[in-house]
Amino acid sequence: MKISKQEVVIHHSAKKLYQIVLDIEKYPEFIPWCSAVKIRARKINSIKAELFVKYKVFQKTFTSNVVYDSNKLIIDVFYLEGPLKNLQTQWKFEKIEEKKTKVYFNIKFEFKNKFYQKMINIFFDLIENKFINSFKERADKILN
Repeated sequence: MKISKQEVVIHHSAKKLYQIVLDIEKYPEFIPWCSAVKIRARKINSIKAELFVKYKVFQKTFTSNVVYDSNKLIIDVFYLEGPLKNLQTQWKFEKIEEKKTKVYFNIKFEFKNKFYQKMINIFFDLIENKFINSFKERADKILN
């Protein structure tokens, strides 16, 4: 199982950054390799969503339950079905100043397919940094 914990300071409001991450329908506009999103269900403080990932010949659908707390500014993602054995992510937004936020991003996952797992282990740092940078760029684009 691959586990990673990232902390990054971003010069935008914690609440607004939280809202960008929670705006799942917009992911195809800025998340690398995300070709589409389909919301399956909405409940109070949770969203069931399908994320469609396409990279060259690799096309997969990941279904997850997104649980969020708008008071604590925490978003937890729990994997339901797709090509993984397990996936859990957490975004946490901690206000430092009005327009300065410490963002915590934690992820742990494992593919069912051992070949995919070996490949992702090789390129994980690059993929994770690209993913986090896409959120930073999105924040700069819509919040500046």
